[in-house]
Amino acid sequence: MSLFEALRNLDTPVEDGLEELAGEIVAKRLGLSMTVAAQIDRYRMQVRKKEPVSVDEAVSVFRLAGRRPDAQLVFADAGRRAARYAARSRPFLARVASRMVPGRLGRSIGARAAVRAARRSLGVDLVIGESGAAAEAMKPLSILAQGDGSACTFYGSALSELLRVLTGFEGAMIHERCRARGDTACRWRATAVGGYE
Repeated sequence: MSLFEALRNLDTPVEDGLEELAGEIVAKRLGLSMTVAAQIDRYRMQVRKKEPVSVDEAVSVFRLAGRRPDAQLVFADAGRRAARYAARSRPFLARVASRMVPGRLGRSIGARAAVRAARRSLGVDLVIGESGAAAEAMKPLSILAQGDGSACTFYGSALSELLRVLTGFEGAMIHERCRARGDTACRWRATAVGGYE
């Protein structure tokens, strides 16, 4: 669902005074099509009913997004959206406690929620320790869909956003190993933003 929502978001025209061309633009943009709107509605219904999406269907959506010239933007936006959905799916008490409890305890509660959300929603093993955060996936959908690893941006963005929302982390998840490059698994490592106050 987050991939289709990202397509719609990126294809929505900005308010730039060219409203008279809006009809032509809408007709030419996949993200604004009735098909994409119907798919988003269908996936929302599946989420409500807690029905899973098949791997084959998810891979085909990744492939569709990967054909676009702005695929990296789509994957990054979709990853952030998926992370926010995953964070909201965590128990309310864990979400509130991770924000309201100060210091280490709050971060610890948030870290446990992030680990569970990454596993359940993304199929990624996230480990958060004293030395930082790292995540690993043996068969991410991104590799099944785009063998060159270009769709792995989805996971890097999703993991960064999950950590930001649940632990207050500010930084990025660097994709240091990739199955597309011959590694045994895709691996991301947290790198905190620094250099400003």
